Amino acid sequence: LGAGPFVDITPLLLRCSSSPVMASITQEELAKHNKADDAWIIVDGDVYDVTKFAGVHPGGTQILLEYAGKDATEDFYALHRLEVLDKYQRLNKGRLADAKGPAPKKASEMIQEFSKVPFAEPSYLQGFKSPYFNESHVKLRQEARKFFAGESMEEALECEAKSTAPSKEMRKRMGDLGLIAMVQGPGPHLKIPSSLSGGVVKPEEFTYFHEMVVQEERCRTMCPGYEDGLDGAVSIGLPVLLKYGSDWMKNDVVPPIIKGDQTCVLSITEAFAGSDVAGLRTTAVLDASGENYIVNGTKKWITGGMYADWFVTAVRTGKQGAGGISMMLIPRSDAVQTKIMKSKYSSAAGTAYVTYENCIVPKKYLIGTENKGFQIIMSNFNHERWMITGVCIARARICTEETFKWAMQRKVFGKPLIEQPVIREKLAQMFAGVETCTQMLYDITYNMISMGSQGADVGARIALLKYQSTRMNHLVADNAVQVLGGRGVTQTGMGRVVEVFSRMYKIPAVYGGSEEIMADLSVRTAIKAYPKNARL
Repeated sequence: LGAGPFVDITPLLLRCSSSPVMASITQEELAKHNKADDAWIIVDGDVYDVTKFAGVHPGGTQILLEYAGKDATEDFYALHRLEVLDKYQRLNKGRLADAKGPAPKKASEMIQEFSKVPFAEPSYLQGFKSPYFNESHVKLRQEARKFFAGESMEEALECEAKSTAPSKEMRKRMGDLGLIAMVQGPGPHLKIPSSLSGGVVKPEEFTYFHEMVVQEERCRTMCPGYEDGLDGAVSIGLPVLLKYGSDWMKNDVVPPIIKGDQTCVLSITEAFAGSDVAGLRTTAVLDASGENYIVNGTKKWITGGMYADWFVTAVRTGKQGAGGISMMLIPRSDAVQTKIMKSKYSSAAGTAYVTYENCIVPKKYLIGTENKGFQIIMSNFNHERWMITGVCIARARICTEETFKWAMQRKVFGKPLIEQPVIREKLAQMFAGVETCTQMLYDITYNMISMGSQGADVGARIALLKYQSTRMNHLVADNAVQVLGGRGVTQTGMGRVVEVFSRMYKIPAVYGGSEEIMADLSVRTAIKAYPKNARL
């Protein structure tokens, strides 16, 4: 099932980096630079000349000059993230001659490496054995992390903050690396790119565990609006075409999307129909020629809609209820208008209100059979919800790592925050929540490979995991904010990641099926399978 025998992946986890030769500075020399017009400070053994910078220091001039000629490491890390040092490397004068250990790596390098912080990575990357993963998964994660935490990070932070669209160049780059293809799951579409991340995995070897790796890594920026605008929306809409689209759709429409030249979105939800998909009102009526549908209606909260070239749209072609729904592929035109919708996370996601007004759609754009669209919608939900759970767990893991780091380095009442028992209990709850959901995800993913991803039984387990994961996200967000305090509700600085997570974690609890619907679906499925002769 894609894993094979146990493989020692330790060599793949060892990363090497070399630091440039730096000037050696003695303690005596440093002590001379202790005045307002000549101020040097130490951070992690490196010496920085802050003389000119002090006047523009965001935290004020005097507080920085208090450390002139001294070691500011402890207080620096109480106030700043590691990446601040990357930003101001131009101020680096050298390294203390008696500094302990090597010079610290750049934050931009460390974020692309596998973390050694306990529970910050899946257990198989931290020394535990796993029957599910082999070398190809580790190599793929390394390559995906290089892109998401490396290449795309700067753009992600900027787009997320300014609510601007991901660049076409970055989406194209994602297509070139095969990342867009891989987040659609296994299938022939994996042969459209020239290779999958440089050939670290072959299309015929690719399983849902490989897709899981990529889905987890695309959360590395912790810029959820940007992530959804870049490719998250395509991950929801394109599987419909791959599974149910006609040959011409697969030959003409799918390749440009896989390559990153175009995008498509799933367009189902309406102001009138959210969880009650069968109640949608957007209509598609055949014209007098019988060759074209005329589509009229609206859709709401359509992720990526502002950037979409294609709308995989649910319409009513028949009677009321589930039996009258069809799916259509509708190209953007003057008859399809989109308007930005602002929600809790960045508008970089391109979340749109979509209006169809007398939109002419030829019959060949029908996906599957007329009035059989409800079945397509329901089957597509399995992959979508599975993807959402993987992303929820991955983001919660990142948030947990940030919280753990803060608890270790923050000092209150004269000692590290981690020495407070109540803080350790909160971290235990976070560790347990992330790990239990992770193992449930692995079990479901294994069975998606062996049993298929479309079955009702698998769907019920996915629904239950989605419910459990979004509940776990609530616990993680709540605990993280309590541990970080004011920083946990501040959009910049030390608490950026926690603030983003706590602000947006409720969104997955709603889209793709609300928590209540997910819980009910899983229990109703269990009731159907309940043996008639079972008794206490």
